[in-house]
Amino acid sequence: MDSKSAGRSRSSCSTVCLVAVMTIAALRPWISSGRGEMGACDSLPRLVNLSSVARDAVAQAEKLTAQDLQLLDVEAVLGKAVKRLEQGGKQQAAAAEDLRRSTVYQEVLRYSQLFDSARATLQPTRFKRVWSRDDAEFFVRSAPGATWFEYKIVAQIDQSLVNCMAPLHERELILKYQPVFVEPHRDLIKPTAHHAVVRTLARILGFYIETVFELVRISNKDFGYLVEIAKSDFPVKDRLKLPKRPFWSKRIQVDTKNLWLPVGGGETGTIVVSVSRVQVGVPIPSKALRFLANSFTKSILGNIKRGCALSSDETSPWHKRIKRDADGFYRELSGVEESARKRRQISISELPSEDIFDRPWSLQ
Repeated sequence: MDSKSAGRSRSSCSTVCLVAVMTIAALRPWISSGRGEMGACDSLPRLVNLSSVARDAVAQAEKLTAQDLQLLDVEAVLGKAVKRLEQGGKQQAAAAEDLRRSTVYQEVLRYSQLFDSARATLQPTRFKRVWSRDDAEFFVRSAPGATWFEYKIVAQIDQSLVNCMAPLHERELILKYQPVFVEPHRDLIKPTAHHAVVRTLARILGFYIETVFELVRISNKDFGYLVEIAKSDFPVKDRLKLPKRPFWSKRIQVDTKNLWLPVGGGETGTIVVSVSRVQVGVPIPSKALRFLANSFTKSILGNIKRGCALSSDETSPWHKRIKRDADGFYRELSGVEESARKRRQISISELPSEDIFDRPWSLQ
């Protein structure tokens, strides 16, 4: 290229750049004010950035749920992404809707709804109080001839949250303190600290009772509490094959919500509030319901307290598991207790309101 051609090329390039700058300057009022076709976003760079918000949120959510369920963390990731997209234009609103339809969003939404269902533990009920004592109350509800019953129990245990959860978390040791079960609980998928599918077999009034349920745990370090959901009605994925029910047992359906609350205020102790609906499938004799309400629940509660006390014994297998803390669950529970120490003390007669379940990024 000769010097004249190079000069013309540079001149053409300068002219094009100048025209581009003038065009952008002329269109700037239209872009910023939202007029015309280019007014969907405040600026073009923002459009480019927002186009990847949904994709990045899905990738981060999938990463957070790959190893274990950390509901409140992954819920915040998805909730923030949806809110940001909804503040954009039509393209961003469409991206927000696509995010809501994604597999990981729908899965997390289901867990979020399970977590919110635990509000029932702190809501008023029409249950009938069957018995009451200083450290516990038991309520029940059923209809004549019904194939189901519901109960609520509120109890205070003079042990830390860690010691209360250890006998429940170490499921293969269940027979050492709960003789109602005839075999160790069996995990049907590889369990994590916050998610499992469990099969149990118990002997009650001469009958063998089997349950299969999904177990979900969520800890809150704002107020300081742990939620457990045990629900027989759950989606069965390809990796899970439910065992066949033995012909000599009865498989029942459960829907249980446990709220574990450290007493807080610098005091040691844990309050458990449990609300459960049990679907037996056959009419429940009044005699069996009275036995459940009076004798059986007191026995089970006594065994739970005994297991909590055993876990604090340095010679017990539970204490050794706590020290080892293979999955970090006990360290997490210690953090929940630390949060509870900073708030007011609670009791059976002075429980918190359901507002403790409120959070800014709840998925709806």
